This record gives sequence, structure tokens and C-alpha cells, in this order.
Amino acid sequence: MSEKRAAGAADEVLVEMKNAHQLILVAVTTVIGLVLGFFAPRVIGWALGIGGLPFEKPMQLLQRISESWGSWVLIIVGGVIGVIGGLILLSGLISAKITARDITIIKGSTKKRFARSQVALVLIDEGHLVLRDSADADLVREKIEGSNEDLVTALRRYDWPIESDQLEG
Repeated sequence: MSEKRAAGAADEVLVEMKNAHQLILVAVTTVIGLVLGFFAPRVIGWALGIGGLPFEKPMQLLQRISESWGSWVLIIVGGVIGVIGGLILLSGLISAKITARDITIIKGSTKKRFARSQVALVLIDEGHLVLRDSADADLVREKIEGSNEDLVTALRRYDWPIESDQLEG
């Protein structure tokens, strides 16, 4: 859990994947890209030897690049693709900003805000944050990329109505 205060903004708690875990995610996808780039010339040579496979023209282009510039080019391209893939994965992670007045679910650039007056009950159901209205209908059910303990702590901090069995965990 991380607390962030913007200039002039109300006190808020942002529950999200820890920065170290985000860095590890990007590092892992980068390493996978580098490894695939390293093995790409061998796989391309083998695939072209078989013949009749889809994407034959792009594979021939990659083989020509590898032969003329060196296979290190494909390793670099694989690493760059791995970094981009990791950043795309990060953009899909869901976080929650909790204040005394509202809960905002953030996924990439999309934000869904729920005012306290809309929410009658908050619960954590199988790792999902569930906000329910006064008619006991789900307003939102999302898997937040942060720990459930941090989420419950933030909800308690602002005195949100949490289902009673959530208070014991």
C-alpha cells in the first residue's frame, strides 16, 4: 500500500501492485524477449528448412537481417519487444484509490469513481473488491493488484462499511 498526496488533494491511499513487483514484471518480460531473440535465428533456420509454414516471408526477412547485421540485432529487438510487452501488462493492472469521500477503481487511464453515498457495503470476495449499493447489487467487482490486507486497512482507515467477516482477516 502506498499513500500519495497530490498538491491540494484530499488525503488518499492508493492500493496497487508494489513498485518492486512492477519492476520484476517488466524485467521478466524483457529477459523472455532477449532469450527469444537469442534463439530466433536457430528457430527461423529450422522453420524455413521445413517449409510450408505460415509467415514464411517475415521469417525470411528476419533471417536476412540476422545474416547481414548479426544475430545480436534480433536479441535487441526481442529485448525491446519484451519491455513493451511488460509495459502493456502494467497498463492493464487494476488499482484502487480510497479516500474518506469515494473509492476510485483505476485501470490504465480508465477511472470509475464511487461516492460514499452510493456504497452501502464493501467486501473482499475471493480476492476481488466488491462494492454494493443499498439494494445489495454489485456496483463493481474487480481484482485489485495489491494485497487484501492493505485494501482492508485502507478501508478501515476511512471507516468504510466493511462486511463483518472481513474485519477478522
